[in-house]
Amino acid sequence: MTPEKRVLLAIRSAQNILAHHIEPGGPDNKATVDALLTVLDDEEVVAAVQELERTKAE
Repeated sequence: MTPEKRVLLAIRSAQNILAHHIEPGGPDNKATVDALLTVLDDEEVVAAVQELERTKAE
């Protein structure tokens, strides 16, 4: 998977987590933050972001 696609999928997942959080009866703050960390702090996502930063800086 390309770094761009991996980051895009992570952003979409994070958006879905936040959308679910604001719904009535949605998860509490801790559960939302935990879910966001699972998606955004994934080592493959972090590596993809770093790769994109490197290629954009050139």
